Amino acid sequence: TPIVCVGETLEERQQGRTAEKVLGQVRAAIAGRSAEVVAGLVIAYEPIWAIGTGMTASAGDAQAVIGAIRAEVLSHIGPKAAQGVRIQYGGSVKASNIAEIMAQPDVDGALVGGASLDPAEFARIVQYRLH
Repeated sequence: TPIVCVGETLEERQQGRTAEKVLGQVRAAIAGRSAEVVAGLVIAYEPIWAIGTGMTASAGDAQAVIGAIRAEVLSHIGPKAAQGVRIQYGGSVKASNIAEIMAQPDVDGALVGGASLDPAEFARIVQYRLH
């Protein structure tokens, strides 16, 4: 399954340009694709400023961007694609924040980076619903 990673720099975030950058990347990735193809994609919102830094978007911020991504897919491709596409959050996902991230209505999963290198931490992430 193809994974399309989208995200903004810290400077773009501070300038209030997150939606402009991320949705532009989404439009470029889905342009000319059928609803069936887009429905089979995974889109990961991975803010560049959060990769490997220990900084993470708040769950509310992640939901806002991921909700906007889903709305963009709906607007440009249609309901079948918007319903089928899996949209994940990636950006310093760890056991301490996974439950709050996954509780967001438009977040379908997590793209785990550095935390996956620690077997105990990764196990806590995968089993977050058990705690």
